[in-house]
Formats: sequence, structure tokens, C-alpha cells
Amino acid sequence: MNVSLHRTLKMELVKIVDEFGNKMHYKRYQGRTYHPDFLGNVGDHLTEIAAYQGQPGDVLLCTFPKSGTHWVFNMVQMIRANNYDYSGTPVVMEFQPISEVESLTSPRMYLTHLGYHSIPMAARQGNIKIIQVLRNPKDTAVSYYEFFNSMKNVAYEGTFDCFLKYFISNEFVAVGSSMFTYMKEWEEAKKDNKKLNVLYLRYEDLKKNLSENILKITKFLNLDRTEDFLRGVEENVLFERLKEKHDSNLGETERWKNNAEGGRLPVYRKGRIGDWKNKFTVAQNEMFDAVYKEKMEEMGLPLDEFVFE
Repeated sequence: MNVSLHRTLKMELVKIVDEFGNKMHYKRYQGRTYHPDFLGNVGDHLTEIAAYQGQPGDVLLCTFPKSGTHWVFNMVQMIRANNYDYSGTPVVMEFQPISEVESLTSPRMYLTHLGYHSIPMAARQGNIKIIQVLRNPKDTAVSYYEFFNSMKNVAYEGTFDCFLKYFISNEFVAVGSSMFTYMKEWEEAKKDNKKLNVLYLRYEDLKKNLSENILKITKFLNLDRTEDFLRGVEENVLFERLKEKHDSNLGETERWKNNAEGGRLPVYRKGRIGDWKNKFTVAQNEMFDAVYKEKMEEMGLPLDEFVFE
């Protein structure tokens, strides 16, 4: 395996090429790994994010990548704006300057994939509402791998088998941690920080009980919407509806033109529960289950926290 390091201040640029030609690169800062598109030297931008105060009425969407981010973002924005307009791709705090968050018009919602300890202090103090979404880690892994495969200039190029081994480790190219560490830190926050103003959602529950969750979101935001309107939201956030809108010019962005045609991120692939069964081998599944069991026990969470159906 070939590993090259380039240090800048306290940040390292890491490039890995293994004996099979699998390639991964990321930024490492204070022992944590960050996506190479993370702005600047990581540390300065993390400081800016932590200090961001937000504005009254802001909502911060917190998700691990490929956990239904665009789906929930557009769902919430329809409810808030009281219309069925497609809001496209959210501003991502770690990948875009804070000035782009500031320039958003009301109702403002912005995204971070960062772990709990890196979100704005104002959110940790309960001054910014948070909507946090988790998804079955196996489906998340498959979706993330296919996401990379659908773009150019990406952080990982190689086989799914190698990707999966990185995914379950803290060497994974993500947003400061593996998904397991991400889950652990949020679980600790739920127990320890009673100031959080947060709504916890599960991707699988959204798929099975969409209308109930749309109502739950509406109540969390203290909004009054008619039953007819909320039924319309349910219809307009169906997978095919959103994919059709995203495939138009409404899905284009300037930020991601280096990675995808028109800057349109390939975020609507299948939108299914349990697609991991079509990708995992028996050996991969056994390896993942062993790590999952170990990590869940470390967190004091039940092994069926996510039902692998």
C-alpha cells in the first residue's frame, strides 16, 4: 500500500493507493478524517462553523451522507414555505463559505454532515432547531459507494469490498468520523444535552409512515398547515416526483460542477429500504455484522437499533 502525506499547518493531506489499485484521499485534522472538499485547512472553517449564530427561525439539517438528505430537505422546505416548489440542493456548511449560509432567504435551512461536536454552538445550546436523520448503515454504505461511482473527481475510486472496509473504520473519508462514531456522538448528546431543540427521524420510518412524519415535522416547526396541503406535500416528495424535478435545471448547482454535469449531484438513485441485500456478499455481511455488534454494544444500544430488512 502506498500512503503519501502532505502537512499544512495542523492538517494532513492523505492519499492512499492499495495493492489492488483502490484509491482514497482525504484531509486529516486532529486525528479525524474529512472529505477533501472540506474548505481550507479544516481547522479555520470548523471554528467558523462552531461560532455561527444563525438567525431566528433557522433550521439545521444534520445527516450522515446518503441518509435521505435531499428528500428531507425538500420535504421540510415545502412545509415551511407552504408551497410545493422544489428547493434543490441545500447549502452544506463544511463545503461552502459561511457567507453562502448568510445569503439564504427565509425560510432558511442549511445542512451539515459533521458530527455533533462540530455543529454550531448555537445549535448545541438550543438556539437553532435541528432535524437529524439516520439510516440503516448497510443501505447508507451502498448508497454512498454508488454516489462516488456516479461522479468525477471523487474521494474514493475502487471496489465495493475495499470501500466497505474503510466505511466501518475511522479512516473513512467522510466528515470527521465513521458512521458508527457519528451515531455514538449523537446518542451521547441525546442523553447529556437537554438544551437541544431537535427532532430525530429515521429514514426507514419516513418510508413506512410518511404522512405521520410530515405531521411530526410540521408540529416540531410550530406551523399550522391544512390536511389537504400536507397530503400534497406527501405526493410531491415521492421519489419519482423529486427525481424528475432534480433532473431538470432545478437540480443544477455551481458548487458541484467539478463533480457532476451541471453540478447536479446524483442523489436520487433508488430510494429503497434493504437494497444492501443486492450488493453485500455473505462474507461482507458477516464482517459488517460483527463490527456493528461490537459498536452497538460500546454505545449501549440494542443490536436491532436498525432492522436490516
